[in-house]
Amino acid sequence: TPAGHLALQHCIRLFQGLERFNSELSDYSQGIRGHVRLWANMSSLTEYLPRILHKFLSDHADIVVELEEQLSGDIARALIDGIADVGVLADETPMDGLTVLPFQTNELVLLCHASHPLAKRKAVHFNTCLQYDFVGLNRGSSLLELTSRAAEKEGQHMHMRVQVRSFDAMCHMIAAGLGVGVLPLGACASQVQALKLKVVRLQDAWAQRKLVIAFNPQRELSPSAKLLLERLTASR
Repeated sequence: TPAGHLALQHCIRLFQGLERFNSELSDYSQGIRGHVRLWANMSSLTEYLPRILHKFLSDHADIVVELEEQLSGDIARALIDGIADVGVLADETPMDGLTVLPFQTNELVLLCHASHPLAKRKAVHFNTCLQYDFVGLNRGSSLLELTSRAAEKEGQHMHMRVQVRSFDAMCHMIAAGLGVGVLPLGACASQVQALKLKVVRLQDAWAQRKLVIAFNPQRELSPSAKLLLERLTASR
């Protein structure tokens, strides 16, 4: 029932709150003074956050960042519910009630096997790609939703042959000749080289995909979370 579902959600939030409280007590006993819950989507976690967090944590040894990779839609809900302090997610995600700040821009490209018909192209419009099989992420991914909507605007649909859980797995499936895929170039550059994949630029405006930082203005950020927010906004 709806009432039972709400009660379950409330219990889950209470349990998560107790877990956080115990974790923060443990941190404090070990000389750690700050604890920040940062949720990020796969693109930002792969391409941008390792460098930023390395410098931030080097400068603030008394802060722990609890980092979770999550889907953009789940990040927005976690910020509303108070489960996450700061989120990094795709700009196209519904974020009503959240404060949203610019972060970085992902260049999305088409990756394909060297023998694929598109491999010799330097650039292509997405609608040209839709006659071929695709490798994509699992349902719920904002990247999958973005490309699916782009296909619908062309009056077509994506022929999804394989769906996986990570960019790394996508690259391996593309290298096996199972289809083409749309990925952030910066997040998969090492795999492109290692697997000898071909990069084809997408000539569509949405291929310049914006990532944003978000937080809930109704929930006061801790001093540590404010420091991390400042570092993230300064890195753009």
